[in-house]
Amino acid sequence: MTLPNKNGVGMTLPPTNKEGQSNPLLTVTDEVDVDSLRMDLEQPKESPTEGFAMARSSSLTLGTGVSTIMDSLSPKDLATLASLLKPLLKSHDNERKSTDLKPFRTHGEIFSIEDENEDKDKDEAEWHNPFGASTYSLIYLCSVDSVAFWYAIFVYVIQITTILLTLIDIVDWSGNGLDMPPNVDLIVTIAQGVALFQAVAFQSDLLEVVGKFKGGFHPEVLERHPGATYSTWLLSCIAQLMAGLLLLLTIYILTMQVDSVLGIMLNFAALHFMADIDNVAFDLAKAGFMGNRLQSAANNVVNFQVRKPSGEQGFLQRSWKAGVFLSILAVMVAGWITIVVFRTSGKYMCNTIIVNMGDEFVPSLGTFNGLYDLDFSTGSGLEWRAEYAERRSAEIDTPGRGVFGYCNDIKAWTFRVQPKDNLEGSDPCDWIARSSETDTYDITETGRIQWFVRDETNREVVLEPLSVFCFDCANEDAEGTDDCGGKGSCSNAVCDCEDGWYGLRCEFVSPCPWITIDARKEKFASTRDWASNYQFIELGDSTLVEAYHRPVYIHEYESGEYDVVMFTGGRWALTSSVFLSHTGRIPSDGLSEGQDDVGDDIGNFFKYSFHGFKGFSTNFSVAFLSDYMEIGTERDSSSPVGLSWYDIAKEATAEDENQGTGSLVDAEFLCHVCDSDSNPCLYDGKCNNGTCECNLDSFGSLCEDPPGMHMHMDHPRIVLLSSSSYKYLLSSMHAVNNGHCDPFFNTPKFNLDGGDCCESTCVSTSQYVCGAEEDGYVSTGYFYCEQPKGEWQQDSEFNGDTGASSGFAMDLSRGAMAVTVTALSVSIYDKVGSSWVLRDTLIGPATSDVFGWNVALSSGLFHVASNPSFRPPLTVVVQDFIETIYIYKCFLSGCTQTQQIPLVSAFDLSDDGTVLATSLRAAANQAPKVIQVYEAQERIFEFRANVTIARNGNLDDVYSLSLSEDGSKLAVQSQASVFDSKTNSGLVTDEYIVLMAWDELTGEYVQEIEFRFESDEKTMDHPLSLALNQDGTVLAYGFPKCQGTQLHIFNHNDAGVWVPQRTPEMNNTGCIESSLPISNNALAVSGDGSMIAFRVGDKVRVYSWEAEFWHALGDEFPFSQYAVAMSPDGTEIAIGSPGEGIGGVTSVYLLPGRKECPTGMSLLRLSLTLGSTPNLLGWNLVNNSTGEILFEQNSNPREYPDGYNYATIVEETCVPADSCYVFTIHSMFGRGLSAPGQYAIFMDGENVSQGTFNGLFAREQFGSCASCPTGTERFGMMMLTCGPMELVLLKLIDQGENGVVLHSDDTFDGNYDDTVYETCGEHFPLFHCTEYIPVSHGACLDPTECYGVHVRSPRKYTADLELVFGEQRVNADYEEVCDGQTFFVGNKDKCNQKADWQNQQAPGQNVSQTP
Repeated sequence: MTLPNKNGVGMTLPPTNKEGQSNPLLTVTDEVDVDSLRMDLEQPKESPTEGFAMARSSSLTLGTGVSTIMDSLSPKDLATLASLLKPLLKSHDNERKSTDLKPFRTHGEIFSIEDENEDKDKDEAEWHNPFGASTYSLIYLCSVDSVAFWYAIFVYVIQITTILLTLIDIVDWSGNGLDMPPNVDLIVTIAQGVALFQAVAFQSDLLEVVGKFKGGFHPEVLERHPGATYSTWLLSCIAQLMAGLLLLLTIYILTMQVDSVLGIMLNFAALHFMADIDNVAFDLAKAGFMGNRLQSAANNVVNFQVRKPSGEQGFLQRSWKAGVFLSILAVMVAGWITIVVFRTSGKYMCNTIIVNMGDEFVPSLGTFNGLYDLDFSTGSGLEWRAEYAERRSAEIDTPGRGVFGYCNDIKAWTFRVQPKDNLEGSDPCDWIARSSETDTYDITETGRIQWFVRDETNREVVLEPLSVFCFDCANEDAEGTDDCGGKGSCSNAVCDCEDGWYGLRCEFVSPCPWITIDARKEKFASTRDWASNYQFIELGDSTLVEAYHRPVYIHEYESGEYDVVMFTGGRWALTSSVFLSHTGRIPSDGLSEGQDDVGDDIGNFFKYSFHGFKGFSTNFSVAFLSDYMEIGTERDSSSPVGLSWYDIAKEATAEDENQGTGSLVDAEFLCHVCDSDSNPCLYDGKCNNGTCECNLDSFGSLCEDPPGMHMHMDHPRIVLLSSSSYKYLLSSMHAVNNGHCDPFFNTPKFNLDGGDCCESTCVSTSQYVCGAEEDGYVSTGYFYCEQPKGEWQQDSEFNGDTGASSGFAMDLSRGAMAVTVTALSVSIYDKVGSSWVLRDTLIGPATSDVFGWNVALSSGLFHVASNPSFRPPLTVVVQDFIETIYIYKCFLSGCTQTQQIPLVSAFDLSDDGTVLATSLRAAANQAPKVIQVYEAQERIFEFRANVTIARNGNLDDVYSLSLSEDGSKLAVQSQASVFDSKTNSGLVTDEYIVLMAWDELTGEYVQEIEFRFESDEKTMDHPLSLALNQDGTVLAYGFPKCQGTQLHIFNHNDAGVWVPQRTPEMNNTGCIESSLPISNNALAVSGDGSMIAFRVGDKVRVYSWEAEFWHALGDEFPFSQYAVAMSPDGTEIAIGSPGEGIGGVTSVYLLPGRKECPTGMSLLRLSLTLGSTPNLLGWNLVNNSTGEILFEQNSNPREYPDGYNYATIVEETCVPADSCYVFTIHSMFGRGLSAPGQYAIFMDGENVSQGTFNGLFAREQFGSCASCPTGTERFGMMMLTCGPMELVLLKLIDQGENGVVLHSDDTFDGNYDDTVYETCGEHFPLFHCTEYIPVSHGACLDPTECYGVHVRSPRKYTADLELVFGEQRVNADYEEVCDGQTFFVGNKDKCNQKADWQNQQAPGQNVSQTP
């Protein structure tokens, strides 16, 4: 008998099997004539569907390779099959109510025949399915050697791994373990309880497995399912129990961590899918998506039934499910209540915080910096927000204290000064500083949002800097903890440091005991003379007299008075004891009860009385203030050494108003005590027991005053000076070899200013940074360098340790370098001035072999230079010998590993650090076939695309890779190979260089062109040297062997065609083959493709493209060379010689000389050091003669990634010498740009503009610009908005009746949403704008006239507006701009007469316009 299966193929049921026995499928009680039966079935029936219905309700499942055929049979054949099987169905075991054909199994699957029609007579209430429809049932029922069993195990591994990874991620493994919020709103607490009830109710796995344990193992299952042993039953139960418990724990922790109702619900919904992984996998198998075997096994689980236990059940048996549910719920509720109690009692709150507040607008704020302790006296309970009280105020006799609290009226955290005699009556809404609106209960989170203070005009301005950090001890009173850097024990948030260490966290070495005025500087000068030397006070127990956790330095006079240098929270101050309360002394008999005498009157004063806030001591004043020193930053220090100083702005201030900074003074402290390593003597001075022994030509405590110079009296800076000033000028300002390039001395007579004007010869000093000004915050470059051009000068040399291979691999970027130094480390250096400064050393894992086999380094997104507060954010990729790559992100403080990828044969990193390309091996010792490309997201790389190269149906092997600057172009070396049985290895048949381009629309790399490469090398896995320039228009590749040297260079011309360039002429005479392996490190190309460095054998040669030819650049380099790297601008080259010295040598060479500009052009250089919030700054530099924008950057919160605070942006280009240029810089919210942030512009090395600015904008004009005509002054205005607005500048005439439109501009062409605000108060740019649109204008106007600026805002958007006219500066209010008010500048008398002009005549109506 033959019946069709689902695929239309006949399936024959023979009457007998191979042994001649009757086929069990055709074994019937009575003899059946199949042919006769078929003919009978072909006759018309009264009910033709009767047999069909019976057959369709049956199920026939056969062994491996044969499918269930019910769905594919015709009604006629279904009836035939049903008739054949019906006698068998009737002869089955009546008690089991199902057909038993002695089931057999193939590969673990169960096969049976069942007749559902025959089950109509059985009592459904007596039977049930004991298994859940999940993969856990497959673990139980299927044999361990079956596909279904291992499918279920795989699903379980996926499910449990997902749960564990989530659990690991949400638990804080250091500090607050469960990472609970300090407190939450009452509605969130209630929602957490409700969510926990839902979590238990939806936890089917946990409830189901408890039922399994109660029901126990069913031995009768073995009759139908031989694989269903007790072991598999127990395994499935334990697996399901573990998954249920872990998932419930994960939901519990995550629910309690969230501080919003929406967050709870979203997390609950997101995690619910993990509970259904096993059910979804089972449904996929049952639906046939996983194959016939798994479908059959799943159907067996669903169809299987056993008889329910007989007899009556007791109460406990009937209600066990409810009991289990309530028990689990009780545990969850108990945990919820525990967390709520902990929250309301402050357990999750930070006990101590440390605060830094800037003092630019409110000078007294800095005096309240320091430690603040949680004040439990303010209450507790649900929705309780804690207050933090200043620790210093609590420890000393002051009438008040600084307090941080929360104001419900404005929904913000605030700072206020609270009288100690009225603690309960102090209102947190009576604020001095406040945060932006926030609902957080954790004050430390406000350190990431803006704070505000009021300036002198009572306008709210941004408080900067502002930082709030938790400062609790993680290990109270434990010795050598991480809290103190392993250098002391932490108690009550303060470290007790070991000898030689100092600071709240033992972050400093012991402070300098003796400070003195730098002899190269002027002394402090005011209405009196101030001391030049100060020493700290050490008490009998070796502790120091301190103010704000910094040492107090004094110079005591015979009269008992003393000059003192002390820290006041944000700045160091210089004053006299006569300006301190108690004249700076408290004798033992003047101490209050509970105050212990420290053994020194001055010590008693600073410990029990001194506070920097003038409001606590009305006679307190200072004479000089230092730069602001923010705790915890690079500028933080244990002493005032190296800080700049200012005189005070006002001698007399209000009783509660501290003095602010005035003008910069030329005085600076240095440490008088020398140290050969940390504080050496200068100019060949010798340090002897802490004292410098200077040579005859220098003097000062550190021999810092250099030898004098023979000067020409016609030097432009030499004027009529006193003899002392003249001596100071000789010894300080114009000393050679001091790191500062002075063009006057840049002549052979003065040894080219002692080498200060060239990068390769300049050495930075404590006074100057090479190639920079303003302590390194202005990058000047080396315009005046007079060294011969075209000759490489050795810059630095890095020697490896014994047994290392320094120079085996390295990479250069803009101002940074990564170099292999030891067999297990790679060092990262920054170019600071002219020196390479170590930032961090990356240590490979212990299992790694030759960590640094290859390295790649990004240059970042912008052209930046290092300064004292900034190092360029870098991405570093390091490969070890076993072909694992390690990815690091490097910032100012060091580098952190973020990822690692195994089995990487080759890789390359785009210069901007956004794209990483890797060629991957499927397994060790297999050729790499796939290129996997990743894209940077936040701080990790995520998958972008897979790339393969196929020929004739086979994938090419892929080795060397090279990316363009932004990763949009990818060059690949591919090899087609065959296996050679004679050599038992692969032989290369064809070799290509393939260039691909990223297609944004398709999301893949598309082949652009390929070049065939002919080589005598026929063995596999020999990477070529391959390089692309930054924009992907120059491609170079070559083979660096002496025999068969090849170098090919292609250029993508203006017509869009790749054309070959002439290759350099290379003379291989005397060439010696390198003994090191061939790798993709023998070729480097400059960013513009005009320079190429290529190694042939063991020698590196550099070529420059000039006049359509490649010319050799410089002489041959020493040593035997291997790896080569070139900076993007082509001015630096690093060459590795791993076989030289005791551990290899990496040499760095410079190409001296400035960038050359064509005749009639000048070299323009912009240096812009950003502030602490660079995303608020926008700027452009425009050729005002042509309108060309040379450089620009918009203010956009997403423009700068992390790590660019205080970055120095450097741009350089050649421009027409006879043009006028305008530099405009603006700051969102009018925050301005303050030091160390600043801009500086140089034309042919001359500083033509430099400064900072306050308010909204600054505008600088330079070059060949026309001056304003006589009788006029320069006018400038800037508007920043993010909505459609129109701006009109008018000259007002005729007593306000008319106005002449001088200029108009608008932002109507922007891409805005459809929002229209009804009132101006609804929209504030401070909170809603993500990118401002700047509108600026400059003109020369008559100051005797009155001018009005009107802004029209049809959709009620607001804007920042600032007008500058001569000495006048108008800062418009947001809402006034939006309301359409007119703002006046010019002649005050005329403008006052027209004050009501806007009410009489709206602009745009009856206004005469000039052409």
